[in-house]
Amino acid sequence: MEERRIPETLEEAYRLRDSAGSLQERDFYQEQVYALRREEYRSRGIRTEISSRRRERQSALEFSREMFFLEVAEISGRSGSREARAAQHEARRYATRLDTHAFLKQLASPHSGAVELYRRNYLELLRMGKPPAEAYYLSRVIGLAGEGEFRRAAESVRESGYPTRGKLAYTVEKTAIQIRDLPGGMILILLTFFASLFAFVWATQTWDQAGAGTIFFVSLGLIAAGGLMLISAIFIVTFIRSINK
Repeated sequence: MEERRIPETLEEAYRLRDSAGSLQERDFYQEQVYALRREEYRSRGIRTEISSRRRERQSALEFSREMFFLEVAEISGRSGSREARAAQHEARRYATRLDTHAFLKQLASPHSGAVELYRRNYLELLRMGKPPAEAYYLSRVIGLAGEGEFRRAAESVRESGYPTRGKLAYTVEKTAIQIRDLPGGMILILLTFFASLFAFVWATQTWDQAGAGTIFFVSLGLIAAGGLMLISAIFIVTFIRSINK
């Protein structure tokens, strides 16, 4: 009997499970997925020793998650080519990121239905033919929209490529999400804002004392500090407005 490979990461476990050649092999790697998922939860301080009722609920959540990933794989890999398998892998990677984000949102607000809403966004955008990365950011920008609002946003994306508020608003919100997803991204923006504010105040106070040779550099400092302060302020406002995205 061929010795089965023991995956070291969740992504590897999912890949081995999805490429299994038999039902027994798939069941084996499904158990590896559960084991690695439990280890991930333990590393985050989430209890995995739960009652039978909660275990049943967790199984239902896990099943729902697996069905979501299967639908993602089916939509992104319809042609069956090598490029389709690469697209499946990328689509699953972004689906994992989105599902983790949605899960944390639902933990913070249990009645928001965040998991189902984000999954709805992502699947619909994939069905439109959007690349996984674009579908991920569009899903985040659309956020926890109700059915009517979501249909209007989807129609706008289908017609123009962007949600209802247009390209500029989408670009700003997408950039804000990218920064917020970085480790310490929000702190970086706040530091930039206060540093540029300090530089602007300093340059303003220096203006009256500046000589003919330094007035150009003081003016340049004022413009640069004011520009940085304005850009960082826009991102801070966008962060606050997109708190549910």
